[in-house]
Amino acid sequence: MTRTINRNDAFTGLEAAIVLIAFVVVAAVFSYVVLGAGFFTTQKSQEVVHTGVATASTNIAILGEVYGDATGAGQTGSVHIHTVIFSVGLAAGGTPVDMNRTRLSFQNSSTYVTLEYPATLMPLPAVGCAAAGAAGSPGQNQWAICNSQNADLDTVLEAGERFTIWARLTPTTIGALPARDAFSIDIKPDLGASLGLFRTTPASLDPNNLLY
Repeated sequence: MTRTINRNDAFTGLEAAIVLIAFVVVAAVFSYVVLGAGFFTTQKSQEVVHTGVATASTNIAILGEVYGDATGAGQTGSVHIHTVIFSVGLAAGGTPVDMNRTRLSFQNSSTYVTLEYPATLMPLPAVGCAAAGAAGSPGQNQWAICNSQNADLDTVLEAGERFTIWARLTPTTIGALPARDAFSIDIKPDLGASLGLFRTTPASLDPNNLLY
């Protein structure tokens, strides 16, 4: 029977160093991959959090009172409100909002309609809109920026600026806004959550009405 004798006499210090260096290199590469994956995951988590906060919070706030106009064109039969007027500004900590890319929709107990921004009223008028039905005024089922304060002549709502919005309705399709009628206007910017404006018309309508 032949006996095999294992000897390690030839395993020198140089070979041991090479093996050790190989283990160190492999461990270093593995650590780099693990750390890189961890940093990437952390960065993605931060992006998700920031995006969630930006999406869940609104950048727009209603400034001052909301009014309903029952004068001018568009009245048929009993008196009704055909234009809702309100002012908007940036919410605290909000980022600028391009109102040209903002969508408005109106809803009451009988109807839901999307209001359009007419291209003929661009760029932003310096002061006021014309009377209902006149040239330079938003038409039925349209809205417009009819006044601005501390603002440039563009549609980007920035910090310290104030835009006055006229939302003109179509009484025949919406069923008008008579007395004691609850309604809402949803303001949806391009980025951020929608802002809901909820009001009720007063018991007795005048040419100009404060909506609560």
